[in-house]
Amino acid sequence: MNIYLFPTEAEAEVFCRLSPDSKVVISGVGMAATAATVLRLMGEGVVRSDDRIILAGVAGTYGDIALCEVVEVVEERCSELPERFQRSYRVAPSTTLRAVVANTVHGANAPIFEASIESMEGAALFAMAEVANIGVTQIRAISNRVGEPFERWRFREAVEALAEALVDLKFVDYE
Repeated sequence: MNIYLFPTEAEAEVFCRLSPDSKVVISGVGMAATAATVLRLMGEGVVRSDDRIILAGVAGTYGDIALCEVVEVVEERCSELPERFQRSYRVAPSTTLRAVVANTVHGANAPIFEASIESMEGAALFAMAEVANIGVTQIRAISNRVGEPFERWRFREAVEALAEALVDLKFVDYE
């Protein structure tokens, strides 16, 4: 079973309307909320070894991805940690969407490294997947350029593109 994890209700709204029978969970924003939600789902038996958690939401681009494009994140780094604690979390691509690298951030002016986009939850999901040996996929729709004020974001269009991509999502075995 696929379990769709969205940071906010606003990011999930269109998908819930298009796919009302899907299992959707709102995790809350940020790494702590995401890790706590995944742990709770595992403890309640909602997530089993053959399930896949699909983290879906909007993200900002550092400039090389078009607004409203939908991508699959395959590598995440907590870019705000001191360098000696830096670590990348990786998963194998599982869709035919463009595979990208992301930074998980919680503040402005975080180092970019080699990332194409930034999010606020991905590294926590990938770390949980590594420790708990659960299947995960992260899908993001680009709503803004990093650093733009919220009123310039294309949030609504990105959420619509995200929902349509999730409904049509095909998983691929690259092994």
